[in-house]
Amino acid sequence: MTSSVSYAIADSVATITLDDGKVNVLGPAMQSAINEALDRAEADAAKAVVLAGNSRVFSGGFDLAVFQSGDPAAALGMLAGGFELSVRVLTFPVPVIIAATGPAIAMGSFLLLSADHRVGAPKSRCQAIEVAIGMTIPISAIEIMRMRLTPAAFHRGTALAATFVGDDAIAAGWLDEIVEADEVLGRAQQVAREAATTLHAGAHLATKLKARQSALDAIRAGIDGLATEFTLS
Repeated sequence: MTSSVSYAIADSVATITLDDGKVNVLGPAMQSAINEALDRAEADAAKAVVLAGNSRVFSGGFDLAVFQSGDPAAALGMLAGGFELSVRVLTFPVPVIIAATGPAIAMGSFLLLSADHRVGAPKSRCQAIEVAIGMTIPISAIEIMRMRLTPAAFHRGTALAATFVGDDAIAAGWLDEIVEADEVLGRAQQVAREAATTLHAGAHLATKLKARQSALDAIRAGIDGLATEFTLS
């Protein structure tokens, strides 16, 4: 792990906090640090995981500097790594709770949608911003959105880069509950502790894998086709 990601475990709940001092861009280094923290949670036999942002934001998405570097391989690697991280969260052996301490934008919003339960604040903005900044949303991201959002929110979110906040974010499927900003992390940890003590881990995993199988297949196909999709876009 790096200084941008911290790890702690208490009461069988691992808390992984993203804080790069800015907007928690999900570049290669951050992706690697999160995966290392998830590895540690598994090694520690954590019964639930909380993934949290810093006091400003959950995540602003991919590192645009990588896209602008002129290195297609680096851009493809970052895209693939981000969606592999979403798949890992979707298939993680214990419940994953996200504390959306602030906005979840672009890849940050796709990672948000990959958790089992999402706690946000009244101003936690959720948005797939791609079409507003001249980018085409990758197939893997579209399939993550399709899996978790209502049909109306899915179409507004993909084609119009619609922003969802507060009760609208819950109704659309971005968030599961909203608490005051200073209570987001604590509430997420409470949900994680409840899941850790009330759920059978094996049944939890087997059931969510069955429930998500078609979406996972579609997301995986998107990852496998990123090179072609990137070349065509």
